[in-house]
Amino acid sequence: MANRDDILRMWQIQIPRMALKRKCLMHSLFSITALHMGHSYPENQSAYIDRAIRYHNIALQEFSLELQGITEENGASIFTCATLTVIFALCLALLRPHKEPTSLIDELSGIFLLLRGVPLVIGEMWHVLRESEIAPLFAGRELDDSIVLSDDVINAIRLLEDRNQLVSRLDSERDTYSLAIQGLKECFKRISSKDRDKGMVLSWPISVSQEYIAFLRSRQPMALVILAHYGVILDEIRDAWWAMGWGRRLIQELNQVVEGEWKSLLVWPMDKITIGR
Repeated sequence: MANRDDILRMWQIQIPRMALKRKCLMHSLFSITALHMGHSYPENQSAYIDRAIRYHNIALQEFSLELQGITEENGASIFTCATLTVIFALCLALLRPHKEPTSLIDELSGIFLLLRGVPLVIGEMWHVLRESEIAPLFAGRELDDSIVLSDDVINAIRLLEDRNQLVSRLDSERDTYSLAIQGLKECFKRISSKDRDKGMVLSWPISVSQEYIAFLRSRQPMALVILAHYGVILDEIRDAWWAMGWGRRLIQELNQVVEGEWKSLLVWPMDKITIGR
């Protein structure tokens, strides 16, 4: 799950050691391992998925309990569990067989809801996490203002900002979307860094507000077109086993859902997963 040596060592050594003391983290690791086995051995995929779901359900119970009392001792494991929850949900949405079509939009908004407790960890325990066993996750995460985004990304972000200013009627609504767009811009910068790692794409879903999630779940057009631009970020890591074409499939689904004047804001994301690859 890592492409930087320090982060790779963290996942191989420090986090398993942490998991020996935290049931939440141990079962989260078991669930991801089972999904990876399912991805690697398609002939036994169903059995591995069932096992992954069982481990994940146990992890979620423990995670909920841990969130009720965040301390310096459990902050690192809570943050790690939250990260693994995103990866689990991303994998499961595409791996498991569906008797009926399942919306990736709904899957992703569900992932966002699961992570509502994470900003509390970041906000209150930031200094602790930076010095903890998972410190490599935060190394190089500082936003580098010297990074200049490509013209097409700058233009795409500007179009989102302009549309938000034009159509959002309430100040609160406009502010919610502005924060989400600003977060996207920062995420694009992070994945443009020379020290980037694939986990940086998770910074945006962890940071989006509850208000944005509500707009997304009610299929508000502005929320949907913003999500499509996040799909471009996901497509940047399409070679990661746990991303597995998520970005492309999400953008394609959004292109079917978004209608009318909003369709113009899907042109760039659609181009990025076709001619822009």
